[in-house]
Amino acid sequence: MSARNIRAHQTRGLLPPPMRHGRSAYYGQVHLRRLERITLLQKQGFNLASIAATLGTVTSDRETGRLDEAMADIARDQPLLFGSLERHGLLGRDEAGAVTIARPAVSRAVSELAGAGIPPAVALRLLGRFMDRVSPVAETLVGVSAEQLAADGGSSAAQTACLAEVLVSAFRTAVENAVELTFPGSDRAAWAR
Repeated sequence: MSARNIRAHQTRGLLPPPMRHGRSAYYGQVHLRRLERITLLQKQGFNLASIAATLGTVTSDRETGRLDEAMADIARDQPLLFGSLERHGLLGRDEAGAVTIARPAVSRAVSELAGAGIPPAVALRLLGRFMDRVSPVAETLVGVSAEQLAADGGSSAAQTACLAEVLVSAFRTAVENAVELTFPGSDRAAWAR
């Protein structure tokens, strides 16, 4: 993919901006996976508007404004939390130095929490703590699954992508089950998508 296409995807909101350190821009695994997903969807015949809807990159201006303000506050007032969210690839800085969310799904989820009455700053703090705890577990489980996949003769990019989808779906199911147990009587249809 050309640099021009990458910049166009960033402009459309399909791809988060690169992480900035000084004048250098860094693209990580998050960016690579997103580009691979965009390319796959394009090959399947989806247009860019459909891809944006599929990836959940559209939020309202009001929600975006509240979230931008909360991110700037966290970067300024809570540098350890910002560092954690940045380390986990959830937040970063754009070319102008403004704090950005590197994962549109995170932006959408935090905005939905705000709509449900949980301020974005609270949601981002919760997210930072959660990521600090779950990342080591995820690394272990992915490592074990990758070893099993390799032992069974699989290691192609397509197989790895499918493995990632299976693990994400399994984790989502585990979280949904835990929420159901923790909050009995909650309407699963309202929160499980």
